[in-house]
Amino acid sequence: MMKKFAALTAAVLLLSGCRKIEDTPVSADLPMPETTTVSETEPTTVTTTETLPPEPEYAEISFLAVGDNLIHSSLYKQAANRAAEKGETGYDFDYAYKNVRDMIEPADIAVINQETLICNGIYEPSTYPCFNSPPELGDYMLDMGFDVFTIANNHTLDKGTKGLSACLDYWDARPQAVVAGAYRDKEDESRIRTLEREGVVFSFLSYTESLNGLSLPADSPLVIGRTEDVELICSQIKAAKEVSDLCVVSLHWGVENSDVISDYQRQTAKVLADAGADIIIGNHPHVLRDIEVIEREDGGKTVCAYSLGNFISAQSVGQNLIGGVLTFDLTVKLDDMTYEPSNIRLTPVITHYDGNYGNVRVYKLSEYTPEMAASNGVRNFSKFSYDYIFAVLEKNINAEYLNAERIDENGEIQGGQDQTAVS
Repeated sequence: MMKKFAALTAAVLLLSGCRKIEDTPVSADLPMPETTTVSETEPTTVTTTETLPPEPEYAEISFLAVGDNLIHSSLYKQAANRAAEKGETGYDFDYAYKNVRDMIEPADIAVINQETLICNGIYEPSTYPCFNSPPELGDYMLDMGFDVFTIANNHTLDKGTKGLSACLDYWDARPQAVVAGAYRDKEDESRIRTLEREGVVFSFLSYTESLNGLSLPADSPLVIGRTEDVELICSQIKAAKEVSDLCVVSLHWGVENSDVISDYQRQTAKVLADAGADIIIGNHPHVLRDIEVIEREDGGKTVCAYSLGNFISAQSVGQNLIGGVLTFDLTVKLDDMTYEPSNIRLTPVITHYDGNYGNVRVYKLSEYTPEMAASNGVRNFSKFSYDYIFAVLEKNINAEYLNAERIDENGEIQGGQDQTAVS
């Protein structure tokens, strides 16, 4: 009986569990089920941070150039004697240049016009009118800190094609030197000479107005840069700018011993600047001519020195012994390679020699005294004095660029700008 009752009870419960929820009566006494109310939320605010372009990067490059390195017999003979005094063979040029070494070494780029051939030792050294200098000269210039050597000038063919080829052999054996102005052939000429500093590539071109009446034989493959074809120079500048950021053009031009800048030179410099020349270095007259910053059509600026005179020589005209070291800084914006030149300075250097062209050496003007000027051997041939030096400088160089300190009667230094133009 109890088993039947239990089975009946289980059946009732099973039937009850199978009923739909909505069929189940809801008693008013039972609590209503809880419901969840979704309220509107505040809109989410997204903060956007503006990304500013990175600050442009700049390169700071110091540039230096000097004039003609003109090696007369008195210079290489004294160099041979000084080497012999040390028990050495060859040539020791330190005495001639040691007073100005510290100007050259700090520059990022230092350019010199090597006026005399260096024929790699195949000829004995020779002097005017057909120059050849010993290999030790070029080695000393490299050790001194010069990077770039321009060799297109009126003495490039002093030893004919054999001498020029030997000179190119000399420089080819020194790959650290950038040499422009004379080339093995047209293909060699087309390989623009370049030098990189701080991520900025410089190119170098060199041309001469004269070869002293000489010329290359018609069948010679050798090439010498000439100034006569300005359109060709412009095309070569444009080619150089395709492989470099800044182009330096060296021009061996003008009338010797004249400090007058011709209209033709000013017009040509402007044409070359507008073609893309960023720096123009003039040489050949053996005297100083002025410096100009040329405003270009593209808005850029070209530093142009019309003549830096002689770096060293044993010439017999007073003005030939007054040269200049041009220095300036270039601030280059690396994203577009635009640049601004600053601190443009022409620091005078004076060549001094004793009687009969003995002991030739070069000094900074700041270290050259009135007493030294009064004893310069050039006075045997030409007007020269301390006052004469400053008269020449004030006549030829814009005061804005002239870095010339003068020693007064009390031995005190007067005037001048910061001698440390190259950092």
